[in-house]
Amino acid sequence: MTIGIPWHRPLFLPMKPDRPNYRFTNATISRPLAIRAFRRSDFDGFARRVASGEALRDAWRSANEGIEQLAFEARRAAERIDRRYAVSRRIGSAARTAASRAQEIDFEIGISRRWRSFSMDFSRNWPRYRRELNGFLQTPVGRGSMMAFFFWFALSGWMFRFFIIATWVLPFAAPLLIGTFANSFALQGVCPACKRQFIGYRNQVIRCPGCRNIVWQPGDDDFTKNRSNTSSKPSESDIIDIEIEEK
Repeated sequence: MTIGIPWHRPLFLPMKPDRPNYRFTNATISRPLAIRAFRRSDFDGFARRVASGEALRDAWRSANEGIEQLAFEARRAAERIDRRYAVSRRIGSAARTAASRAQEIDFEIGISRRWRSFSMDFSRNWPRYRRELNGFLQTPVGRGSMMAFFFWFALSGWMFRFFIIATWVLPFAAPLLIGTFANSFALQGVCPACKRQFIGYRNQVIRCPGCRNIVWQPGDDDFTKNRSNTSSKPSESDIIDIEIEEK
């Protein structure tokens, strides 16, 4: 009689290592590729483009194209919004209503008429006002008031605020102020004899560059009025009447 008993390896015997599974696959082992962002030739080419000006032209062309595209898209969006909400028609209607209302208020109160009279009176009396102000500043009270105002203006912070605001306003207002200041000293007109344009200063005698006639003399706005009263002026045939056009 045979009895089947399972055999167990004794504990004192060492374990045999498993055989390695040598199975070769057809898949290839992928290796990471070296990626180079910039090469020496790229830097050399960029340097040549910068030196030749091609890079600047390309950048300027790209900027112009971007600006044109942005302006086109903005114009299309504005037209679409205008067609949908009728913005231009509403703005025009509101502007016409405001203009008519302003005219009615001006007609009732007379703001424009009062402003014109005030500006004329102020410009006519400005020399007297300036003379009185200069006389007041020459007194001890005027000098003390001026010093007190200067210290308050400097210590209160308004001077620095004025400088900060001036850095934003002067680039736009300076050309207008310079033009106005220059026009107060300059004259521009057309000679009635030869129809040639002349430009000069108010404080000097201006002669036409074509016919050499005197077209402006300091202190005389109209030569025909003072021609017979002043003997030191040039002869009557040498002076012509013109209409001064202030530039």
